[in-house]
Amino acid sequence: MFEGLWSLTTQFSAIIITTILICAICITYNIKVRGQDEDKELSGLIVIIDMLVSSVEKLVISIMGRKYRKLTPYFLYICLYIIVGSMVSLLGFESPSSSYTVTLSMAFVTFVMIYYFAFRYQKWAYLKRYINPIEIFTQFTPLLSMSFRLFGNLLGGSIILGLVYAMFIGFQSSWAHGTISFGDEGMHWPSFGIWNAGALGDDAWKMQYTYWWSGVNIFTSVMTPFLHMYFDMFDAVIQAVVFTMLSLSYWAEGMGEEQELTHKGEDKNSSKKTQKLKRIELQK
Repeated sequence: MFEGLWSLTTQFSAIIITTILICAICITYNIKVRGQDEDKELSGLIVIIDMLVSSVEKLVISIMGRKYRKLTPYFLYICLYIIVGSMVSLLGFESPSSSYTVTLSMAFVTFVMIYYFAFRYQKWAYLKRYINPIEIFTQFTPLLSMSFRLFGNLLGGSIILGLVYAMFIGFQSSWAHGTISFGDEGMHWPSFGIWNAGALGDDAWKMQYTYWWSGVNIFTSVMTPFLHMYFDMFDAVIQAVVFTMLSLSYWAEGMGEEQELTHKGEDKNSSKKTQKLKRIELQK
C-alpha cells in the first residue's frame, strides 16, 4: 500500500515541479522582455527562448499554414514539458514522460484533434475512408504509435542509465572488497546489501554505514555526465520535435485538400506583396 502511495507521490511530484519550472521560465521571460531597453543587448535567456518560439512558430506555419499560427503556444508547452520533464530526472525524480499515462494523455489530445480538423474541413466526407474495414482498426495507429514512441524512448534512456550506475557501483565494490556472504542470499558484492536492505533485515543499516563509499563512485562521476547530456537533454529535444511534427502532420492530413488550398492562397498573397514592394522601390 505504502509502496504504491510513494511511487504515485514521486511521479506526481515530478509533474508539479515540471509545471512550476515551465511557469517560472515563462514569467521570467515576460518580465525580462518588458524590462528590456532597446539600446541594451538581449540576455542569454531571451535569445534562447526567442529561438525556441520562432522555430516552433515556423514549424507550425510550414505544416498547417499561417492561419493556424495560434497553435504555437500549445506546441511550445508540449516541447517545454518534454524537455524540462526529462531534465527534472537530474534532480532524482522520475521523468513525467517515462510514465505511459502521461504520454498516452498527450497523444490522446492529438488523436481527438485529428477528428476535429477532419470534420471541420471534410465534413461527413471524411467517413468515406471507413468503407475499407481495415481503416476501422488503423485509425488508432496515431494514438498508439505516438504514445509508445515517446514513452519507449525516454524510458529506455532511464533504464540504460540505471544499468550503468548499477554496473559501476558494483564494480567499485567488488574491486575494493570482493564478495561477502549474505546468508541464505549467497555471496554478493557489498552493493547488494545497500540496494536490497530487506535481505539483511535489522543489520541493513550496518552494511550501509560500513560501505557508504559505494555510493560515491569515481567511475560514474566520469562517465555518466555525458550519458545524461544525451538521454536527458539531447534525446528529449529530439522527441519533442518529433512529437510536434507528427501531431501537426496528422492534423494537416485530417484537413485534406483544404490544407493544400490554404498554402496556395498564402503563397499567392505573399507573392503579390513582394511584387507591390518591388514596384514601390522602383518608383522611388
